[in-house]
Amino acid sequence: MERILRQVVTEEMRLGDYLSKILHLTRKEISQVKFREQGIRVNGVQESVTYRLLAGDILEIKLEEKEVSSNQLLPGSDELDILWEDKDILVVNKPAGLVVHPAHGHFQDTLANQVLAHAQKQGENLRVRAVGRLDKDTSGIVIFAKNQLTAARLGRQREQGVLQKSYLAIVSGKVEQDSGMISLPIRNQPGHLMKMETVSEAGKTAVTQYQVLTRTDGCTWLKVHIQTGRTHQIRVHFSSIGHPLLGD
Repeated sequence: MERILRQVVTEEMRLGDYLSKILHLTRKEISQVKFREQGIRVNGVQESVTYRLLAGDILEIKLEEKEVSSNQLLPGSDELDILWEDKDILVVNKPAGLVVHPAHGHFQDTLANQVLAHAQKQGENLRVRAVGRLDKDTSGIVIFAKNQLTAARLGRQREQGVLQKSYLAIVSGKVEQDSGMISLPIRNQPGHLMKMETVSEAGKTAVTQYQVLTRTDGCTWLKVHIQTGRTHQIRVHFSSIGHPLLGD
């Protein structure tokens, strides 16, 4: 889907400096924009990064080409539960039991398929880019970026800890500590593609932090933050300390 950012320049500055200092584009992002057809225009005319901007100039940056799409995806049929949508992001509520991306027998019944169908209904040629994911049986918020630059910026915010994801979980039994951290490597169970287990070594680093919200008879309600995003990390970590997710 084509996305063009338009801004009125407020001060005299070299175009390349404006892109990096004002718009905060990385060197790689500036290079990508630069080589798109009509990727950078000033007052309707294509210009190079050495151009000297003047106050009042109309700057146009092509963030995404019109032809970019997710041709490998088939549109889904179910309706999205949309929490927020604008020109750059789509924020949806994923129900439990729905896979985010096509994989392992799920090729048209995923959240990504639904996002594509939603875009097509609006006449948009969209490449589906999920910023993070949730496991199939986990419900919650998933963000989709509508263009490459937005996806890159949200990705950097995740790496820097600006954009964080918290989970609510109910586990079996009474968790004694009000807060804590579980740091146990995780790996696939031998012979199983999607079943995971904790190990003392030879697994992928996995760190889970938690805070107790409420204790009731036979279970504990927790707020959970994961520093790493391993498959089934929360389920596996709390099961390993004797407090599996309720009903797991």
